[in-house]
Amino acid sequence: MQNRAGGLVKGRLSETRVIVTGGSSGIGFAIVRALAKEGAFVGMAARAGQRLKDAKQMLRSEGLDAFAVVLDVESYESITEAVNLLKSHWGGVDVLFNNAGMGMDQFNPDFTTRAMPFYSFTPQQLRRAMDVNYLGYFAVTQAFMPVFIEQGKGRIINIGADDHTIHVRGFAPIGPTRAASNALTMIMAREFEGTAITANLLTPGGFVSAASMPGDAPVSSFGQILSPDIMSDPAAFLCSSYAEGINGEHIVAASFHEWIANSGLKEKWDTWTGNSR
Repeated sequence: MQNRAGGLVKGRLSETRVIVTGGSSGIGFAIVRALAKEGAFVGMAARAGQRLKDAKQMLRSEGLDAFAVVLDVESYESITEAVNLLKSHWGGVDVLFNNAGMGMDQFNPDFTTRAMPFYSFTPQQLRRAMDVNYLGYFAVTQAFMPVFIEQGKGRIINIGADDHTIHVRGFAPIGPTRAASNALTMIMAREFEGTAITANLLTPGGFVSAASMPGDAPVSSFGQILSPDIMSDPAAFLCSSYAEGINGEHIVAASFHEWIANSGLKEKWDTWTGNSR
């Protein structure tokens, strides 16, 4: 099948149209790569710049591709343009991953070794974090809702933070914003009940090695540092036909297989992975 992003890709998610915000680095890029490997039409959405170009080139070097989409979650104009572009390019969107956000390094470059007290941050800093990490999720989802409503279906997967990472000392700019976006996900899910539109929360299960988590972060302060690739299997499965109807779940990537078993999805997972007998 000719992937409309440009590459020749065949996989279990062929014909599935997915957009990933913050897709040019960290968790977002790991999800983009995983979905591209499965043959999905992937919109890798991020702010314009070299990082987006480099991410696309990296995919191509691996024999993969994605449709680079310029999207700034702080700009309603940019969001609207991205929605219109994907509608024109694909005719619709099946899955939205909200992932773009700010990390602690943007407020305290030394956050892994020196926690700053909450009162040392300015209201302007906290407002900016809320604009990106909470209102960004809201604004992007709001813009895609007419697409989902017109289609009569759609999936929203919000990348969030785990409870034990929200309450970390020194994380005043980030923790509350992630708590807010986590709550928004569950509110969406309740409002979608009885429809073919769903919303789920996907969190890594700990701190992830990415731009906001230096590789030399002290393990004693943050526990085991996870690879962004830990999100790959859950992200791909949640885009599959086997995840149809799943709504209002908080899926933790680090314990994904336990969630599969406890949710009665083992048979579907085995079929998806080719392990069914």
